[in-house]
Amino acid sequence: MDLAILLVLLALGVKARCETFDYVIAGAGTCGLVLANRLSEDPSVKVMVIEPGDSVRNNPNVTDVTAFTVAFNTDIDWQYTTTPQPAGGNKSIPFHAGKAIGGTSTINGMTYIRGDKAEFDAWEDLGNDGWNWDELLPYFKQVERFSSPTVAQQAAGASFNPEYHGEDGAVRTGFPFQLHNGTLHELVQQAWENLGYPLNPDVNGGETRGFSVWPQTLDRDANIREDAARAYYYPVEQRPNLKIIKGTVTKITWADPVTSDSPLSANGVEYQTPDGQTLAIAATREVLLSAGSVRSPLILERSGIGNPTILEKYGIETLVELYGVGEHLQDQPNTVIGYSSTLNTTGTAPYATFATAQDMFGDQTAAMAAATAAKLSEWAGKVSEANNGAINTNTLEKIFRLQHDLIFKKNVTIAETLSSVSGNILVSAFWLLLPFSRGSVHLKSAEAIDDPAIDPEYLIIDFDLAVQTGLGRLSQELWYTSPISDLVVSNVLPGESILPRNATDAQWTAFISSTLAPNHHPIGSASMMSRELGGVVDPQLKVYGTSNVRVVDASVLPMQISGHLTATLYAVAERAAEFIKNS
Repeated sequence: MDLAILLVLLALGVKARCETFDYVIAGAGTCGLVLANRLSEDPSVKVMVIEPGDSVRNNPNVTDVTAFTVAFNTDIDWQYTTTPQPAGGNKSIPFHAGKAIGGTSTINGMTYIRGDKAEFDAWEDLGNDGWNWDELLPYFKQVERFSSPTVAQQAAGASFNPEYHGEDGAVRTGFPFQLHNGTLHELVQQAWENLGYPLNPDVNGGETRGFSVWPQTLDRDANIREDAARAYYYPVEQRPNLKIIKGTVTKITWADPVTSDSPLSANGVEYQTPDGQTLAIAATREVLLSAGSVRSPLILERSGIGNPTILEKYGIETLVELYGVGEHLQDQPNTVIGYSSTLNTTGTAPYATFATAQDMFGDQTAAMAAATAAKLSEWAGKVSEANNGAINTNTLEKIFRLQHDLIFKKNVTIAETLSSVSGNILVSAFWLLLPFSRGSVHLKSAEAIDDPAIDPEYLIIDFDLAVQTGLGRLSQELWYTSPISDLVVSNVLPGESILPRNATDAQWTAFISSTLAPNHHPIGSASMMSRELGGVVDPQLKVYGTSNVRVVDASVLPMQISGHLTATLYAVAERAAEFIKNS
């Protein structure tokens, strides 16, 4: 370590490790472990990963492919809460995120769905040359080690198109042996077809619309979850040039600028150990933030990058003005209904149905397109006001017009329903996919990096509530549609008195509000967009105003996608590793 840096750290009461690394990665999550694996392939390159969580390779709450949600509120969950949400009755809502080697891939639903082509193509329109579906598809395939469904799994509804899948990648994907092997999928599929939603033989081909049995991130033959650690870390953990230490990165440290207008150059990070010590570690090439949509913006803010108004409030010197840090946060609200049935089953039923605006609004679609286009400026103003003007109305309106075109001109899917069964209860979980509502995540103080202010601003835009309500009615209608309706006994969640089949808008609004829950797909808080649009990183994922700091995690995704984040994050991280190697 450079003597001058060491003396400064000692003066600040920060202890320094003697080791120096080429790359220091904050976070051993879904993306961080991809980077660690790929960058350490060169034995001459030293890589350090700093992660607050522990290994969970033998934790049954993680490995069991049927144990989704069991790990929530355990020691491998950050157990955050949001700020009070007006759309949720002004309640703070639990917000889960993985705290383990493997990050949220250790506790998520293992769903492997990419999204619609046009949504990825739109990234280019936000200032990201070379980011589109055609460029990403090779990385989607490179990631994957897909297990083709067995004859029995195909009989249970599993289907695929080999054109869209890889067989030699790090991440095992496929269908669980626990697929319900009766006629349930045929009944659900036929009911959806009767409602106008055809079978989609492969939801990962760039068009999600229709009904499908979705694949998962799992090792089918071992019957175990395939999290990021199992895919990217455990196979290479013996590499002498790759280390993971337990700690929480709190800030980036900077070298003295060459000139007053030169970009900031990181020379390492500070982190807190489990016993509360503050230590520093040096990076000679790059610092890579992969701490997730909640935490990466906090590290940037703590390091002097962000909105000066927020930083000054906590006594942090502003080194780079980036008003988008922590803004553009987008998550989807999740609502669940349930019906008792004559079934009594133990198999899994991973059934997804995706709907477009045309599906939702029918012959009123053109009128809805015109009415909503006229309100984009109003919506942009409302979001700008909610973020205290950090992103101005005109900027947000540009982004909203692009999103509006995706919905009404590109006809991407805007709503997703998961239809499943647990014992004798038939369940629909549903959410709008592309909310216009946007929130933020910021520090609460310079010290409390583990206690962020997470404010998704769920449903602050009326169109989002209209889509969520319409989707609720569609999800409800499924269980009254033949032939699946023959198995339904009664409405048990929330019950007929609260949400009858002919429920009013007011009843739906009250139900959605009282049960509002996150979908846990937070993105956008360090968006890959042009700086003029409030972007935080450039198309190489480098933080504006710095020479060697990148963010590689869900926070860089600029807009929501009609899928689940894991598939896209692996592909983005693989591409990011190439950028870094080639830089």
